Amino acid sequence: MAGPGNQDSPPPPQEMEPNLALGLWRSTFGAVKIEADSSHGGLSAGGLQGIWVYQRQGQEVVGYFAGNLRGNVLQFRWQEPNNPPLTGEGYLVFDVLGRQYAGRWWSDKRDRVGDWNGWRQAAAQGTRQAAGSQGVEYGGQSYGDASPQTDPYRQQPQPYQRQPQPYQRQPQPYQRQPQPYQRPQPYQPYQPQQPYQPQQPQQPYQPYQPQQPAPQSQPAPQPYYN
Repeated sequence: MAGPGNQDSPPPPQEMEPNLALGLWRSTFGAVKIEADSSHGGLSAGGLQGIWVYQRQGQEVVGYFAGNLRGNVLQFRWQEPNNPPLTGEGYLVFDVLGRQYAGRWWSDKRDRVGDWNGWRQAAAQGTRQAAGSQGVEYGGQSYGDASPQTDPYRQQPQPYQRQPQPYQRQPQPYQRQPQPYQRPQPYQPYQPQQPYQPQQPQQPYQPYQPQQPAPQSQPAPQPYYN
């Protein structure tokens, strides 16, 4: 792979699934995230972009890069918008199985140059030692640092703590209550209803008439005989 004595040109690319370059990486410059660049055609066109974060002289530095992936080789431009801002170019050569990468980078003024090695989080410790922890040297000082104190992926795991959940009553399935046994009633033959009988109209109200006493007949007079 690329090394300090190599030229600033990548080796010929080999076939690799483009999605194997995506995701989170550890590197000699701290944490790295690579994703598809939709503004340049996305993964189908080889457009990739990324970000890295590392510590330099006790301060957090954030850098950005974007480029084109051909096979397993990504050629990119990068920038660090700090004060003063830095820009440059570089390339990464990925393992065709997507387990690690190695590459070179340099500034536009060629006053800074170095290796850039990366590996997945589950990679063995021997891969990290092979990659080395030195990024670039200028003026006798290390430019990148991937020590456990500055690599965010080297944090100690925290014990799992289950968060208490509010009580929620679970809906119960409908259950039909058993009914007591009732003896069936004997069969009753059908009784037709009586036809409707209209009521007789009531007699109109008659005021009370007192009865007159019957006239008494007078006895017939008897003739008088001397």
